[in-house]
Amino acid sequence: MSRYGLQMPEFLEPDRFTLSLDGGMPTITLHGTTVSNTSGWSFLNRATLLVVDGPGDEGFLLRRMESADADLTPERWDEAVASTGSVRLLASGVRITADVIG
Repeated sequence: MSRYGLQMPEFLEPDRFTLSLDGGMPTITLHGTTVSNTSGWSFLNRATLLVVDGPGDEGFLLRRMESADADLTPERWDEAVASTGSVRLLASGVRITADVIG
């Protein structure tokens, strides 16, 4: 918790998530992570960072780049995010849809 009483999103190292395109749907699978609420999620897709923001204090920051030339997202990820307007989030068997913002 920050000094202002706000909990920050959890930063997940690349070994704790998988990014894939499942039938054209951008999908983020979280490993060893649970979520308490399945509604009210949003997603921000950026060049070096992915932000999955949940309700209240839930949320995750995911590094998109392993190095300057090693993008962790699969080929055509950006196009799929833009065309679907959402991503699928899987955590401990729970399926969540996060709407794209920004």
